[in-house]
Amino acid sequence: MDMFTRDPWGRSGTWPEAGALGLIGLDLPLYGTHEGPLPDAEEPVRWNAWLSRVLGGDAVRFGDRIGSHLWLFADMSGIETARSLVDLEGLARKLRERLLADSDELLGVRAGFHHRADRGYGAAVVAGPASRPFQHRLYEAFLMAASKLSGWGRTEKETQAGLEMERILREGDIRSAYQPIFHLRGGHLYGYEALTRCPKGSLFDGPLALFRFADREGYSFALDRLARETAIRSCPLLGPKQKIFINVNSGIMKDPHFVSGQTRQWLAARGLQPGQVVLELTERDSIDDFEEAKQMLDHYRSQGYEIAIDDAGAGYSSLQAIVELKPDYIKLDKSLVQNADRDEMKLQMLRTFVRFSKRMRIRTVAEGIETPEELQLVRKMGIDFGQGFLIGRPSEHPILAFPAGIGLG
Repeated sequence: MDMFTRDPWGRSGTWPEAGALGLIGLDLPLYGTHEGPLPDAEEPVRWNAWLSRVLGGDAVRFGDRIGSHLWLFADMSGIETARSLVDLEGLARKLRERLLADSDELLGVRAGFHHRADRGYGAAVVAGPASRPFQHRLYEAFLMAASKLSGWGRTEKETQAGLEMERILREGDIRSAYQPIFHLRGGHLYGYEALTRCPKGSLFDGPLALFRFADREGYSFALDRLARETAIRSCPLLGPKQKIFINVNSGIMKDPHFVSGQTRQWLAARGLQPGQVVLELTERDSIDDFEEAKQMLDHYRSQGYEIAIDDAGAGYSSLQAIVELKPDYIKLDKSLVQNADRDEMKLQMLRTFVRFSKRMRIRTVAEGIETPEELQLVRKMGIDFGQGFLIGRPSEHPILAFPAGIGLG
């Protein structure tokens, strides 16, 4: 297909007006190295089906594949010209993110392509006076998007971080540590929270920096999937009533691989059931549409998964999520728990959460317990479970029993 002469929407050669058509380029460096490239006639069908699944419509269509670059057209009719490029670049990042996450299905390779110094995507709006030939304006947009695709303007630090992220995804080079969660009455083990850890010597100074970079640069689907897989595959042995709490970005709920049951396959391989998994919604990604979120969470609950709201009390968004989503667990943020035995304001807030949770039949977990006084306080308040450095640090080989000498009396 010649992207410069054929309209991908099949509208008899009628292209959108200038400023209403966007061009997106995505890098496919390993395309065809495993199974060979698709026949020309099959490529539009395959890519358009993927675009429709990801975006839920036909606003973006396959344009062409030139070498190892995939070119897409975006109909931007109805979008204000002043913000069209910003929206288009955001869409390009999203598509690159999903392409990384779906690379095993589409390209036959694992997410994370190979060492490159480019950014992996480029975008430009077809602009200019209508008096100029359309193909000339389209070609100029192509050159502009191609220059961005090659990474012009990126700092050396950004380039190196991108290379490190690609390597981590390609090699699966993260690990999970597990922090025990104990019943506060009786002290027996309830389960573990899985926490992602960066590889030794990584350019990222911790998991927070790693996930923030992934969110900003379009890797979050691929990284969340890798973190989820690693957490399950490396999970310590659990009893039938014990749980593993897995941090998930609310955006991954829309990941078709998650919906299709890939997580269930990992669980089955580890001898676990969905009922032993608590999906812990983090603060990293705000929820824009609570009705949609409710529908998705109902889908996972119907499979047996439970839901927790993390960092309760740390911000408004977590409070709103509790009210809207009615979780099975509320995890009380360490900022409320620490020193609550000496801070009347924190004490009263904790009591409010406990009363509310018991009335709503929501179980509570106190995070960040670091002193015997904090432990005694949250236990006497009736909080169900606890975790923190005092009773168990994160480890690849976590403790199995409540530490002796601390006591719950």
